[in-house]
Amino acid sequence: MKFTSIITAILSTFLVLSVTADELPAYQDRPEVIEFIEMMNSKHGSDKEALKKLFSSVIFQEKVIRVMNRQPEGTMTWSKYKAMMVTHERVDSGKKFIHAYKQDLRRAEDIYGVPAEIIASIIGIETKYGRITGNVRVLDSLTTLSFDYPRRSKFFKIQLEEFLLLTHEEGLDPSKIKGSIAGAMGLGQFMPDSYRNYAVDFDFDGKRDILNNPVDAIGSVANFLNKKGKWEPNTEVALKANLKGDRPKLKSTFKPYITVSELNTLGLRPVDNLQSQLRVIPIELEMQEGYEYWLGLKNYQAISRYNRSKLYIMAVFEFSESLAEFL
Repeated sequence: MKFTSIITAILSTFLVLSVTADELPAYQDRPEVIEFIEMMNSKHGSDKEALKKLFSSVIFQEKVIRVMNRQPEGTMTWSKYKAMMVTHERVDSGKKFIHAYKQDLRRAEDIYGVPAEIIASIIGIETKYGRITGNVRVLDSLTTLSFDYPRRSKFFKIQLEEFLLLTHEEGLDPSKIKGSIAGAMGLGQFMPDSYRNYAVDFDFDGKRDILNNPVDAIGSVANFLNKKGKWEPNTEVALKANLKGDRPKLKSTFKPYITVSELNTLGLRPVDNLQSQLRVIPIELEMQEGYEYWLGLKNYQAISRYNRSKLYIMAVFEFSESLAEFL
């Protein structure tokens, strides 16, 4: 991005945060929203008047932008993040969830190849098994991020488009659905495009309901990891490594890029014996004191399709290890 573009983005965000909702023009009157409505009409045949009425109800969410600029994955050490996400309370909740839905978790594993403990781990990490699914109207959050968050407006406009299509297709009221700050929904916190593309009716009741139905959420999380993540059955997520020498400089990537035989150039050595030509992702995790090192495999990359944060991926992995004994 050019320097001037960076400055423009920063200033735009600052200006949004420096005004109140009452000082902003109503969304339905803003040229960029009118343009979006026109696009929905020409591309999908959406009713323009219905959309204008819908956008007239949208409330600018200053807290959405504030929180989006302050994500914990970017500031926390691994030791703090792990302590926050993999708690005794969450493990106990996971045990109860597995007890209630073990048959469905096993069925999802058989169909999609994703371990039951990984599925249960993601639902637990995302929403504590449906207890915390978000309390912001998805329409408000996605509209705010689409038109008042320049840094990622393109992405969120796509999500807003997908959300409106989703609610029409599934017979949902777009003005009533609540979700996360970023517009993620349901037990598995699917963004609208993931809901449309990967949600499944796993209990065969004729509805793909990941907002309230744990069984559909189980099947949908597994389907997502299988199709979008390209999950490899019977393959680990990550393996421990030891460091000998100085702290290495590692690439920031979620794709395996270096062979096991080349790890010695970084001073890293896997704890377990691995094939020399296997490609891995060296991972450095900051602890309270020092660092620990892991090697991510292809399923590490698969989980990254859910959330592109090494702390998140490792929390899912560590939590799944705690849940495996209950299956």
